[in-house]
Amino acid sequence: MLSQPACTDLRPDMTSAELKQAIKSLDQYLQDNIFQSAIIDTLNKRSQFFDALLCQLWLPFELDPARISLNAVGGYGRQTLHPFSDIDICIIHDGPLTPTEASRISQFLTQLWDLNLDLGHAVRSLDDTYQACKEDVTIATSLLEIRHLFGNNQHQQQVLNALYGQDLWQSQAFFNAKLSEQQERHAKAQGTSYSIEPNLKTSPGGMRDIQTLSWVARKHFGVANMQSLRHFGYLTNDEYAELMECQHFLFRVRFALHQAAQRSENRLLLQYQAEVAKLMGFGDGMPIGESGNIAIEKMMRQLFRAMKRISELNKILMAYFQREIIPERNPEIIVINDNFEIVDHYIHVRDETVFIDRTQIMALFEFIAIHHDKIIGITAETLRSLRQVRRRLMGDLQDFQRCREQFKAIFVHPQGMGLAITLMHQHGILASYLPQWREVVGQMQFDLFHAYTVDEHTHKVLKNIYTYDKDIKTLDKDLVLAADIYQKMSNKSTLLFGALFHDLAKGRGGDHSELGAVDASLFAKFHGIKASQEALICWLVEHHLLMSITSQRMDIYDPEVVNAFAKKVGTLTRLDALYCLTIADIQATNDDLWNDWKASLLKDLYFVTRKALRNGFENILQLRTLVREHKQEALNLLAADEDSSVYIKALWRRLPIAFFSNAEADDIARYTQAMINHDLAPVTDNQYNTLILLDDAVVKGCSDVFVYTKDRSGLFVKLFNTLATLRISVKQAQIARTKDGYVVESFKVLDFDEKPITSTQRRKQVINKLHQVLDKGMILSKKRQSRRHQSFDNQPNVEFLRSRKSNRSLVNVSALDTSEFMEQIASTFRELDLHIHSATISTVGERADNVFLLSNKDDQQLTPDQQQQLSATLMQVISEDDL
Repeated sequence: MLSQPACTDLRPDMTSAELKQAIKSLDQYLQDNIFQSAIIDTLNKRSQFFDALLCQLWLPFELDPARISLNAVGGYGRQTLHPFSDIDICIIHDGPLTPTEASRISQFLTQLWDLNLDLGHAVRSLDDTYQACKEDVTIATSLLEIRHLFGNNQHQQQVLNALYGQDLWQSQAFFNAKLSEQQERHAKAQGTSYSIEPNLKTSPGGMRDIQTLSWVARKHFGVANMQSLRHFGYLTNDEYAELMECQHFLFRVRFALHQAAQRSENRLLLQYQAEVAKLMGFGDGMPIGESGNIAIEKMMRQLFRAMKRISELNKILMAYFQREIIPERNPEIIVINDNFEIVDHYIHVRDETVFIDRTQIMALFEFIAIHHDKIIGITAETLRSLRQVRRRLMGDLQDFQRCREQFKAIFVHPQGMGLAITLMHQHGILASYLPQWREVVGQMQFDLFHAYTVDEHTHKVLKNIYTYDKDIKTLDKDLVLAADIYQKMSNKSTLLFGALFHDLAKGRGGDHSELGAVDASLFAKFHGIKASQEALICWLVEHHLLMSITSQRMDIYDPEVVNAFAKKVGTLTRLDALYCLTIADIQATNDDLWNDWKASLLKDLYFVTRKALRNGFENILQLRTLVREHKQEALNLLAADEDSSVYIKALWRRLPIAFFSNAEADDIARYTQAMINHDLAPVTDNQYNTLILLDDAVVKGCSDVFVYTKDRSGLFVKLFNTLATLRISVKQAQIARTKDGYVVESFKVLDFDEKPITSTQRRKQVINKLHQVLDKGMILSKKRQSRRHQSFDNQPNVEFLRSRKSNRSLVNVSALDTSEFMEQIASTFRELDLHIHSATISTVGERADNVFLLSNKDDQQLTPDQQQQLSATLMQVISEDDL
């Protein structure tokens, strides 16, 4: 136990400034000595200090100690007071207060506010306290943890007696209220604490899950703490020790979080994780970067595992409480076999020794899949038996031949990826079965792209594929094609096994796709999976990023790109499986990652590749044939007469071939008509003569910003930065230069809500802003870097990709997504006299990941020396600007 330092001693004659200094000194002392004592002792010490402080400030007001009491409630009542936690107090009085008493209480509270304390307070008569408890379960819950500080010491017991009785809240009603609160909390977190920024209090497995158990136990059993539940048989000694161990770890993380944030904060935000890891003693003070990220990931891994254990114990105890408080008189029992039965929709072991036979562990989950329409969960007794045997497993469950057969059966069963796989994930059975899964439990990646830990992401991928088997009429339109493909697959488990292994090799070093393919091959052989299925599983794991990278980085409307992609895929079977896996993977990576634009790109790539595969993929239409078709279709849409055709052909002769190959016929027609009308319009004073189009058309799930203007230095950057200032994200850009000094730029964009721009007023705002910047020289204000992004190192990466165009170079430039990023790149291109022909622009988490099609001043591919010069210059410019 920490001894209180002399600098925190309290005296009755201390001024407000001296009291503030004493509080500051205590917090600094506790922070400096955080590893010298158990965290619960640290929190208790802080509570005891404030007990003494409040009593010292209360005493001079000479309030009647027989009638009035000062009490701690909530977390302060529990004596778990973190650095910036609210100090919750309840002042209770018998009968009405006199004006003098009310004034003195007001002065007492004012003193506390003057000390800058975060105060939560209530002043009520005893009768009003009872009424408030009756009307508001939150107040009743807070007062369950009432702790007397000064004055009438009977008030505490009177309140507790009333709450322990059935007059204010019946046990059943209170339990149902707390259970409902917990379910709502978990639903907001989407049922998982395994997100990149977990809430230490409200996420599943957070502190609220432990507190809920305590509140229900206090109310129904009248116990003072969780330790007392052991006497009732609800908690074993090992479970109690485990629960306290996990709680103390959460306390330490929250204590460090408050220190890092310098305010009351429960979300472990990215911007605080490095400092929290340092304060927790992870990484020995390593700097942020690759080594520092390892420290963060180690801390988060322990946190996620602690929260998972709390969640599991909460589930067991809440089930026991429910059975005790709301007993089912005539439970419905369905016997499955000698070992298992279904009791009121929960699967139950008929004998606690069942799991001595390890194959019965897998049988449990196989039965959950088979009887999916009758089962909603696992009974508390069964979970406890499962936890006990899980600790005693001497090896992997897959060592047993029968277990391997059962595991395959779960993946083959149409409902295997329903409740069965979720419970296997939640209760550690996937980790007990697969050593590769065990290695990624709680493993996060410190970035904004991956929103979940590796195991939770993989679980979500399997669940996404499971949705493909639903009635197509009930699915979002983006999933209809994937569902149609999946439902026609002859061997769905092949795709599921590919999904299972696609990311399990992360964190080992090396290419996780290649390493995962090796793991998948060994798994397939060990499980007796046919060679043809093994080949497809391994191919999917090794190439699971191929389709998303191709669709987002390459020009998928370029026949040569499609040709190359089709050659890599090789068969329709692979294409079908890869398309389904890619969608499930993207949607499970980050809730904000999927949109109509990505859906459209993947669907277009799927269909054009399917056609290429059916044609032998060497018979793709050549570029000039494609251009001729686009021109003829556009002419038909324009319905041009002889005079109009003259203007059209004259304009088209000025435009490069890329303009016609990169746009659909209806876009070509729309742009053409607009440019002709613009050229024929009276000449304005504007030297640039800019045309900007942004209508209500939605192209490939995006709005289209079209700009036709005189070419000039920095034009692309001005366009990009103007849209960024308006919180509009650019997904793709096509740039074509005319033969007479004009430029045609087409931007596929999404608004701030990741949707096309549908509002007329919003479109006018965008067009006006672009005209002001491009034609009137408006200077854009510098965009502030996101606070979340400040937590990341800006380590740029420049990579030259294989270009299918003999006179063009393809370069991928990625770095932290700052406001200067695009300007840095474009300025470098101008300095080296390079021309941008197209750009695919995307934000992947905290990083901008962009691919540019370039040529040098001779309109040719960059030479090796030019590539080296460009790479070195970009690395220098981006890195230096970050300093």
